[in-house]
Amino acid sequence: MRFRNMNWAPYLLILPSFIYLLLFFGWPMIASLQLAFRRDSQILPLRAEPGAETPVVGELERGTTVEVIDVQLFETQKAGGLLTEKVFWLEVSGPNPEGETVTGWALRGNVFVQDASRSDRGTVRAATATLRAEPHPDAEPVGELPRGTALTILEWGKVDSKVAAGGLLQKPQNWLRVSGETASGEVVEGWVNRAPLFLEDAKISAQGRVQSGEGSKEWTLDYVKRMLRDPKFMQALRTTLLLIVIILPIQFTLAIIMALVLQSQLKFNTLFLYIYAIPLGISDLAAGLVWYTIFTQNGYLNSFLQSLGLIERPFIFISSTNKEWIIVAIVLAEVWRATSIVMVIVVSGLQAIPRDYLEAGELFGASLWQRLRHIILPLLKPSLQVALILRTILAFQVFAVVVAISGGDVVTVLANETYRWYDIGAYNNKNVAAAYAGFIMLLSLSIAIFYLRAVRTQEEKEAAA
Repeated sequence: MRFRNMNWAPYLLILPSFIYLLLFFGWPMIASLQLAFRRDSQILPLRAEPGAETPVVGELERGTTVEVIDVQLFETQKAGGLLTEKVFWLEVSGPNPEGETVTGWALRGNVFVQDASRSDRGTVRAATATLRAEPHPDAEPVGELPRGTALTILEWGKVDSKVAAGGLLQKPQNWLRVSGETASGEVVEGWVNRAPLFLEDAKISAQGRVQSGEGSKEWTLDYVKRMLRDPKFMQALRTTLLLIVIILPIQFTLAIIMALVLQSQLKFNTLFLYIYAIPLGISDLAAGLVWYTIFTQNGYLNSFLQSLGLIERPFIFISSTNKEWIIVAIVLAEVWRATSIVMVIVVSGLQAIPRDYLEAGELFGASLWQRLRHIILPLLKPSLQVALILRTILAFQVFAVVVAISGGDVVTVLANETYRWYDIGAYNNKNVAAAYAGFIMLLSLSIAIFYLRAVRTQEEKEAAA
């Protein structure tokens, strides 16, 4: 009876919001954290010598870029020693999951490399190899070469795919024009499919990529440790925190001033609102490019200073030797771009303050500063709390402005390092990128909780007590 008499309307109203948070926040967050703490990839063991029975000296993850040091042909006995199998082993070097460089031997089939040049010699590895007059399986035979016959490769070629019986598309066939001695000692030339041949002295490129290995799933802190050992981690963390410490006070001061100007009902008040709202329609990247054109060597600032005669030649603001000016440019770009967001929140908070409070302050002779300190700011705490949380979270996500102004190398932030580790062209390690993303989320949540505790109204303090 108790459940039957309950008012279920509020719970039904919040159900869509709960489902939305679960699908678009909860599930991605859990998946990201799993990616940061769980190794779920293929690991390629590196051997001390060519051969599957030699000791393992290191491990490489799938996708790791490696340097090819040496190539060796290795023969193994099969079927009681009657048959031999020839395979290539590569000596490679690359960073293991802990970031240390390891060197060892791996099968070429597990490492993707490209042929830098084609071989001109080979050996028949099948029972027989039939040479044909044309590079086609139906062409006229011109001779047969037995197993082990040494070949000279005269020409490389390829035939197009064709539709086989049943409508299936066959793979393209590689054909080689070769010469070799038949069983009777006669030298013949013709085309042969590459499949029954073993090519010797094939040169490969100096770099490759691990493409397969042994499956591995385990919980690990290796990716977090790798993030902490990243040379740019501390630099990115310091820069991110520095930007927050500098940007937030400036933005909130300007936002409160802008909101008071709009609240004062001055003439052309609507015009001020339009001017203040212009940056809201500009993306992060566009804002960064705008301020880059101001501070670049041939930008507007240098042109203006030269026209006033203050400098003789352009000053290089954005360079690796002037990191302070890069920080200044990023701060100005962020303040210009995002102050309007804080202003909108503050304006809504000001409109919720009863006019009676302000009029009473004026009646008792309180100055503007006294009214701001003792009336406006205390009553604005709920709005400032929301603005602080929102702006701090967005400050941790500063990325496009930093990349547009500094390129992301001279000055970097946590969001830029997350992208750098995720980007295929850089480090191609989504696990470390997830560790960076989880670290940003942890910082954001910690500061949000701090704001909720520090910026509280009197009613909230009394309720907590």
